[in-house]
Amino acid sequence: MDTKSYQKFCPVCHLSNDANAVVCQHCKSPMSSEVSGIPTTRRVDMASELADELVENISSNNAVPEEGLAFYLLNNGRTIDVSKYPEIVLGRVDDQSHEHTIDLTEFDAFTLGVSRRHALIRVSDGKYTIMDINSSNGTWLNGNRLLPNKQHDLPTKSVIQLGRLKLVVIYSRPPAPIQE
Repeated sequence: MDTKSYQKFCPVCHLSNDANAVVCQHCKSPMSSEVSGIPTTRRVDMASELADELVENISSNNAVPEEGLAFYLLNNGRTIDVSKYPEIVLGRVDDQSHEHTIDLTEFDAFTLGVSRRHALIRVSDGKYTIMDINSSNGTWLNGNRLLPNKQHDLPTKSVIQLGRLKLVVIYSRPPAPIQE
């Protein structure tokens, strides 16, 4: 039987392939919907679905600090820092600054667009808030871009994006505010 005149259509991308194709030449998906018993990479429809899975993995594999915030890289779950300060700047080290800064330089922060003073996290009214400090490349909280100089609630297990650097922040409760 001459199969050159026949075509198979991919069950994922719906493009035509050779009749003998086992894998789609366009999207590399299996041409058969049969389960082979061999584990394959699961297709993710939305990037946020993958991020949610990574956040759950990070939060379940790391201890939640009793007090303060724990920061992890989203792409690999590596611990960046645990801070108990009621006010923290996320950015790159600045020798002239006297603030409590989480220095992201070693995580390729400059290349990924992180400003020296990118975002501010503080305890306000008994909860954590985050604010973009007029950064050059923007701050996102769970996929939503933050307006500069406006405080936003920071829930635990949030994904913070500074430029193109993504972090997960986990905490159990904010520290007591500073008494002035």
